[in-house]
Amino acid sequence: MSPELKNKIVTKMFAEAEELGWVYLSSDQRSAIYGRWLDDPEVGGRLREFMGDARARVWIKESPMKEYARARYGVGGYAKYVANPLSGAEDLVKRALGPDWEVVPGKRGIKPLRVRVRRGEEERYFTWAPSEQLKHLVWAAIKAEVFGDATPWILCVVSSFEKPIPSDEQATNIKIAARCQLEIVHVDAL
Repeated sequence: MSPELKNKIVTKMFAEAEELGWVYLSSDQRSAIYGRWLDDPEVGGRLREFMGDARARVWIKESPMKEYARARYGVGGYAKYVANPLSGAEDLVKRALGPDWEVVPGKRGIKPLRVRVRRGEEERYFTWAPSEQLKHLVWAAIKAEVFGDATPWILCVVSSFEKPIPSDEQATNIKIAARCQLEIVHVDAL
């Protein structure tokens, strides 16, 4: 597939994903959209020129859409396809923690998205995702500690204006984080 065709397909999918609130959709809703994209002559129709239906669905799911959440924050090779990227990590850190915190250059990670942040001599990992992905943030923080990294973690649960996190869910998130001795903040994405 040519870079131009890939650009056209992924740009179309990402624009539709943004419009649909992809990161907040259930697995069943996402699956239905994969089917719709396969039926779309500009997406599935073009992909079929290079691969069959099964491979096209796998490519859609495991290539661009697997990277979509990271790309929205300007992270990874698919970031260039996002028309309206969200606040970068620096802005998110400032909104979540305040102006005294800064991102440590060159200390970014993925799976889950995270940066190292500091305030004076104090350093922590700052990781973020929608509420539905909180378990991955918790697991990454616990796993890091188990493998000897004593750096504290701050878990940032990001919601949207269209789909704010209900107060009872925020309270549950805070209880889970407290049980695991982790710090958690809730922030609305811009």
